[in-house]
Amino acid sequence: MAATKEAIAIILDVGPSMNQAPPGTITSLESAIEGINMILQRKIFAESKDEVALILFGTPDTDNPLDDGESYQNITLKRPLGIADFDLLRTVQSELQPSDTPGDFLDAIVVALDHLEKGLQGKKGFGSRRLILFTDLGAAFGDQELDTIVAAMSNTKTELNVIGPNLDDEDGEGDGGSGSGGGGGGAGPSTRKEKTSQQKSGEALVKHMLDQVNGECYSFSEALPALSYFQSRQIKPMAWKCNLEIGQMEIPINGYSKVKDFKLKQSWKKVYAQDTSITPRTLPTYHMTNEEETEVDREDMVEGYKYGNTIVPMSEDDKDNMKYKAEKCLKVLGFTKAENFKRYHTLGDGVISVTAEKGDEAAAVALSALINALYETNSVAIARRVYDARSSPRLGALFPHIKAKYECLFWVELPFAEDVRTFTFGSLPLTEDVAINKKYKPTDEQLSCMDDLINTMDLSQALDCSFEVKLFCLQHRALHPDDPLPDLSPIIANYLRPPEAVTSNSAPVVERLSKLFKLEVTDKGKLEETGENMFKSSHSFYREDEDGLQAKKPKLDNNLDGGLQSMMKAEVTEVGTVTPIEDFKSLLGRTDRDMFEEGCKQMQKRIQQVVVDSFGQQFYGKAMDCLKALRQTCIDKSGPNNYNEFIKTFKDTLIASGRRDFWDLIVKEQQSLISKPECEASGVTKQEADEFTTGEVKVESSEQPQDEESADDLLDQL
Repeated sequence: MAATKEAIAIILDVGPSMNQAPPGTITSLESAIEGINMILQRKIFAESKDEVALILFGTPDTDNPLDDGESYQNITLKRPLGIADFDLLRTVQSELQPSDTPGDFLDAIVVALDHLEKGLQGKKGFGSRRLILFTDLGAAFGDQELDTIVAAMSNTKTELNVIGPNLDDEDGEGDGGSGSGGGGGGAGPSTRKEKTSQQKSGEALVKHMLDQVNGECYSFSEALPALSYFQSRQIKPMAWKCNLEIGQMEIPINGYSKVKDFKLKQSWKKVYAQDTSITPRTLPTYHMTNEEETEVDREDMVEGYKYGNTIVPMSEDDKDNMKYKAEKCLKVLGFTKAENFKRYHTLGDGVISVTAEKGDEAAAVALSALINALYETNSVAIARRVYDARSSPRLGALFPHIKAKYECLFWVELPFAEDVRTFTFGSLPLTEDVAINKKYKPTDEQLSCMDDLINTMDLSQALDCSFEVKLFCLQHRALHPDDPLPDLSPIIANYLRPPEAVTSNSAPVVERLSKLFKLEVTDKGKLEETGENMFKSSHSFYREDEDGLQAKKPKLDNNLDGGLQSMMKAEVTEVGTVTPIEDFKSLLGRTDRDMFEEGCKQMQKRIQQVVVDSFGQQFYGKAMDCLKALRQTCIDKSGPNNYNEFIKTFKDTLIASGRRDFWDLIVKEQQSLISKPECEASGVTKQEADEFTTGEVKVESSEQPQDEESADDLLDQL
């Protein structure tokens, strides 16, 4: 097993110096608690296997394995080594209280080292240890065992991180709570206070320790913004071993993921809220589409695919025999100039770095020759890649990449011909050759201004805080399920604002832009000279009376709302699938009562057809619009029975045909039976209409792939 896990001991000072701050400002203890909260949040939502322990010093009581009644006093092992979870997060947020008893941070380090050593016995996969000390160094300490502590940390390769003091401050002033960076959760403005002599002595000792063990020290103003940014779980890269085939030549290579799109596993989305001790499981059952909904065993079923109206069965053996067989490979198909590769052709979720097999000198020489040849000829190699025998072939390009200390090929996936989507857009009138809309041709000054705007508002180096916002909300809901979501912390909210550099640099360009592009207010009341208006005005009838000639509108005006298009439109005889609502309204425009009955039947038929033929939920929106139009029309036309009888049978049809999700949508949109308060002609009471959908709630399908639901959908449910 690869040693990729880390054991972390968080040491927190809860003594009196950590709880001192001017009124209206946050204390160092509050800043430290927020920092610990951010560390735990990282571990929890990245589903890290690292283990964390929490040790407090400066507590009124003593509870640690090294306590002998005289040494290592006022130190509490609050949480032993284990995987970070919401219980630990809840402990940090609600159970850590300030104390009036000072503690020795060196003794706390000894307790932490001892706990890591004992806690890791018998555990495998841990490659590193780390101590994170949160303190302002305001309490007294004894340095008699300093050399022993440094030696123990060096021998066990334990890293030391100290968060709190500002060791680079030359004017003798401390960081003061959250520091000048505005961290600490926004409890109040930060302040800088003068360091005490005790703090200066502690900082001198900490500097000595950090030099000996190659540790790091951060002030609160430096640490909190860095910790607030989500960090994915670190994974040791594993080589993809294969042979690079070029004709008859084969070069042993290793492929490593250079860049890969990170996606949360989101296994925490499956929960059973009624009993958190029960592990959620999926228990799918299968039923026939008959009235009894007869249950069928999974072994008695076979997959089938529609071919017209015929269902063609497809067994597992049939699928295995028809499946395309491919072997693991990376084969060069040919070469082309680099300019033939377009940036918008790239596919996939990452880039792979291809290097020669480690220790194979012949492979290194051969691959180096290929890399340099591609570089010198400004070319790329087009290759076929198959990850393993179970994977489909991929098409990609191999780019040469040469640095002072190494060289390699970068693999980027390319689309097949059927994957390319070609969109043609009209050209802007930028040249004299374009005869259309010449008056809208931008000047050189306008084009230059737009170039400057794009350059000054470049956000390519900005942080992506999408994870932070989601995880902030999820964490609050997990710890406070009945409370509304709070405002974002100032640190995370700051990520949502434009960077100050972008705002200041773009301000002059925006002002210049407003002068170069004049905006004019148009008169909406002015009649547009459209062809329809000109047609109507030039085809009016005239009559002569006592006052002379006066215009008289033709009787056809009532049917010319759409101009020539309406006159040429064919008469609607049935509700189609392209514009069903418009067709339905056209049929109802006739005075014939039988046409209302016929229109409702056709609309009902179209609704069922759209839902049944929908691929997943693709056309559910269109079907719901039709259903709403049918319901409202039945209310307006005093024909509620046309809708009520349909919706009753439609419900049974949906459940029997496996379209329960559309019925859930009907319940959500409140398209139940038409009750008497809505339409006097209805025989359904309000209570009966409510009982028709009582207890109908949305149930997520147990067979739906997990990654079909995004984190944004989960936030909408919060």
